[in-house]
Amino acid sequence: MIRRTLSLTIGLVMALPALSSAAEPEAAADEANVEVTEQEALEDDILLAIDLPILVADAHDAGVEDEDLEQVVNLAAEAGLSPGTTAEMIEAETETTKDKGKRKGLSIFVRRQMAKGVPPKEIAKKIREREEKLEEMTPEERAALEDRIEKLRDKNKKHKKALQAKRKELRAAGKELKLVAKEAHDARKAALAARRDDLEQARKEHRKARRDHRGAREDSIEAREDRREAREDLKEAKEDLEAAQTPEERREAREDLKDAKKDLRDAKKDQRDANKDRKEAKEDRKDARKEHKGAKKAHKEAKEAKKGGKGKGPGGKGPGGKGPGKKG
Repeated sequence: MIRRTLSLTIGLVMALPALSSAAEPEAAADEANVEVTEQEALEDDILLAIDLPILVADAHDAGVEDEDLEQVVNLAAEAGLSPGTTAEMIEAETETTKDKGKRKGLSIFVRRQMAKGVPPKEIAKKIREREEKLEEMTPEERAALEDRIEKLRDKNKKHKKALQAKRKELRAAGKELKLVAKEAHDARKAALAARRDDLEQARKEHRKARRDHRGAREDSIEAREDRREAREDLKEAKEDLEAAQTPEERREAREDLKDAKKDLRDAKKDQRDANKDRKEAKEDRKDARKEHKGAKKAHKEAKEAKKGGKGKGPGGKGPGGKGPGKKG
């Protein structure tokens, strides 16, 4: 489910218009009355579009239901919401889930808020305060939602075109775009790098644990062989004592027997210690393997999520391949 959700998120990112593209369409006549402030036009949320798959993956890790994530991402795409607005809703649920625990009903809540006409920007605030409710929407609510989505889609389409035209105008005047959420984006990049470091450390510990386990196994085998030899020496010493005829021979045989008994005791202790070390080394290897597997999975998921956001918008190879601030 999470892979499908990530795919949907990546699809949403790819479908986003290239707001910083050099080849921007002219605003249509019916967008002429759409107001876009200079500050709004200069704030580019492309980094949130790039990070959206990572935010979805973080929400999944926090315990947000995959089905809820999938439906919210779908709903955002249908309504033509910006990546910033979509990211705010997902982050709000992620943070609240981490703070208060898992809860269901996110998608139903968002749909109801939209059906009521709540501005999408305000839904994120309400998500933090929402209670878990799973009642299905009434036919009237569904109809209101469909009407609201259609209006939002039309409104956002016009707004995006007006935003493109305003940005083109500002860039022609030498103004540069400002990337929104750059610090958070850089923090996510640093977190990905940290996961790579964790993976490398886990690999090293796993390799060391394997070597230690191999060495402990060899020591255990050697200790078992030493014990076998000590047992044979003891048997031989007993036979020598029985075969001794003179006082001198019996005295030497008793000394040999005494040494053989001590050697056997030491060999038994060495084998017990070696067996204990082998058991501990085996557990260490098991734990290291588990840590390595977990680090590998975490790194792979973070890498896949980040890869899903690459190449879209400024600086990427997808739509809008020029970075902010470059003239069209």
